[in-house]
Parts: sequence; structure tokens; C-alpha cells
Amino acid sequence: MNTSRNPQRLQIIIAFIVLYVVWGSTYLGIKIAIETIPPLVMAGARFVPAGLILFGLAIWKYDKRLPNRKDCWNACLVGLALILGGNGLVTIAEQSVDSTLAAVMLASNPIFMTIFATTAKVQNKPGIWGVLSLAIGFVGVCLLVYSSVGIELSGSLSGILLVLGAVIFWSLGAIYSKANPTTCSPFMAAGMQMCFGGLICLLVGLALGEARGFEFSAVSLRSWVAYVYLLFVGAVVGFTAFVFLLKHCSPSAVSSHAYVNPVVALILGALVLGETFNWLGWVSSAIILLAVFVLIQQNRLDKKTA
Repeated sequence: MNTSRNPQRLQIIIAFIVLYVVWGSTYLGIKIAIETIPPLVMAGARFVPAGLILFGLAIWKYDKRLPNRKDCWNACLVGLALILGGNGLVTIAEQSVDSTLAAVMLASNPIFMTIFATTAKVQNKPGIWGVLSLAIGFVGVCLLVYSSVGIELSGSLSGILLVLGAVIFWSLGAIYSKANPTTCSPFMAAGMQMCFGGLICLLVGLALGEARGFEFSAVSLRSWVAYVYLLFVGAVVGFTAFVFLLKHCSPSAVSSHAYVNPVVALILGALVLGETFNWLGWVSSAIILLAVFVLIQQNRLDKKTA
């Protein structure tokens, strides 16, 4: 993926597709992985090696120098917010809430992203079409919840609050990253963020006693497969696409993945777990995709008038 300041439109489209599909599948992956692996230990063991892979790739191919102190500090703060506060809280929450419900709740991300982004002045206030797209997307997600027989809305209150906290932390981390761009490539930035965030997840998990009684022999084959998928596809590929898009697009446009991810999660739930998906589910999915299209078009208009 090209890391130039003005990437081709096709590269941005591919990155959005990766973000939509890959991160939509990670909710199911997390649910399966933590069946036999402690949540924060799994998250840390997933992101540290993924971060090292991306950092090594950056040194080998893209970056000619090591990051400076400011880049490292920013990566640590962003990793703390995105990896521990965002992904880590979702991983813990999925012990008590359905994976698809977690994906649906995270669809509120564009609203927080837009509010925080305009407050931090890293993007203009959304125009009428931007506001309309957020409203349409939220309505689509509500219909998606209503239409989804497989979603258990009776998840524990603590799990639901953890997901809400994850949305806020993820939004804050993304906006901080946007407001404090690094001087290195997206590969190195993503690698450092995952390394710092993953290490913090491991330390917190160990401090909470997740390693007590844990044995590698007790990890099921399906959990191992999910872990490997989350490491290489969800973290290395998906997170790089996220950092790349955050560098070249507005935060509200990048956060549109939160509207599409529940659609992908529901489709995978139907295919893998046999969950039903009725006509209203398809209609609500189409509404969500329409909202994403309007939001991206608003982003293009904002760039032209900037």
C-alpha cells in the first residue's frame, strides 16, 4: 500500500473495503478466541507480534530512520487508547455480551468521532449531508438490531458499559492520532501503537490474574485458528488500513466502518453460526451502506472546498 501523501483513489477504496470486511469479522474471531484464552492476554499476545511485524516491515522497506521521541510518545498514548481502551475493553466485554451486539453498539462510533473531531478542530463541522448520513446510519443500525433474531439484547450491564467505554476510548485515540500526526510511515506508526498497546494489555491482564491456572494445552484448536486470524488479518492488515485512512481521510469518514462492521458480523453469524437474517436485516444493511456512501461523499466535498 502506497504511503505517499496523495494516494490514488483506488488505494483508498481498497483500504475502506479491508476495514469494512476484516474488522467486521474480528468480533466473531474474538468471541471464539476467548473461549479458551484469557481476554487481555489474548489481546496482548495478538498485538505485540503484529506490531513487531509491521515495525520490521517499516524499517526494511519504508522508513530510513528510527522514530523520534515525540513519535514514540504519541504512539504510546494512541496505543493505550485504541488497543487497551478500545479493543481490550471489547475483548473483555465479549465474555458476557454477544459479538454481534458488540459490533452493533460500536456503530455509535461515528457520532463520537464527529463530535470529538469538530471539538479538536481536526475537521470542519459536518454539513447537512454529513449530519443526515449519521442519522440515516444510526436508524439503519437500530433496524438491524430489531431485525436480528440472533442478537441477545439481555447481555450483562457491565459488558454493555465496557463496550460503550471502548467506543469513547477508540474515538479519543483516533482523534488524538489525527491531531498529532507522526513523521513516520503508517506501517511504523501502526506497529508502534500495537506494540505499546499490546504490552499494556499483557501487563494489565497479568495484574488482574488472567495467567493463573492458564495452560496452553487447554486452548482449543478453534481458538488457536481465531487467534492466528486476529493476529495476521485483523491486526496487521486491518490496523494498517485504519492508520492509512486516518492519515488521508476525515475521522468521520474513517469511522464509517462502525456502520458496516455490524452488517459483516451478522452475515458471518448467519454463515458460521446459522443465525437467521430476514428481509428487514437486508433492508437495514442497505440503509447503512447508503449512509456510508453519503458520509464519504460529504468528505470529498469538504476536501474540494477546503
